[in-house]
Amino acid sequence: MSNHLKALSKSQNDIVVGNYIVLFGGKDLAGEFFTKNTRFESGYTDLGMLYVDFEHGLDPDSTGMDDSQVLGFVDWKTAKTDDTGIFVERVLNRRAKYVDLLVEMIDAGFVGNSSEAVRGKTMRQRGGEITQWPLKRDTLTVTPMEPRMVSSNIIAAAKSLTEFFPASRTLAALTGAPLPDEVKTIEAIKTVRDAESFLRDVGRLSNAQATAFISRFKSLTGQRDSDELGALVAAIKQRNAVLSK
Repeated sequence: MSNHLKALSKSQNDIVVGNYIVLFGGKDLAGEFFTKNTRFESGYTDLGMLYVDFEHGLDPDSTGMDDSQVLGFVDWKTAKTDDTGIFVERVLNRRAKYVDLLVEMIDAGFVGNSSEAVRGKTMRQRGGEITQWPLKRDTLTVTPMEPRMVSSNIIAAAKSLTEFFPASRTLAALTGAPLPDEVKTIEAIKTVRDAESFLRDVGRLSNAQATAFISRFKSLTGQRDSDELGALVAAIKQRNAVLSK
């Protein structure tokens, strides 16, 4: 199945779009999955509103788009749970930056979504089942962690493009192909760049978060370059041990 966003209604001021904010079953690119037993409740769902941004508020191209650029909100009063997942409607503000361009991409089936949980409040089992995911935000994205969030036509096109751009991490993430230079185990970490890759691909940190993690670690330890990698690996092992509980 595909779960890309679909326009439900349009007006001069806003556009209402809908899809499943989370899908049950089917592991994402990190090997994790939601079930009907996952707890999604949070202070944000209690208030009935989750802000919506674009690509998790990251700005790799320095365009000025960050997490303060809110595109709209998830109307949690519309949430309906079934065997597939939780279907919601979002109200997007057409005066917000990029929304009118996104509307064209939504109509073409290019846009999926990725939910964001309250930091430090998630829980997982060793097999990858997510048991607690208190919802905080939702982001519109063309590269969701869950491949079912975009249309099958887009995935097919992306798979074709990987032949021409084999080093593209974006295309690999979208199609589920092995990530270029992916470091899947702690033992494979040989450089600080490997550590950043591990934090992104396995630890599910953004590029900015992975870089900030290492920078912060170095500032706290004050260790020499020759020592920092070993200490960093130890820190990552400790972090993984905490997440796996």
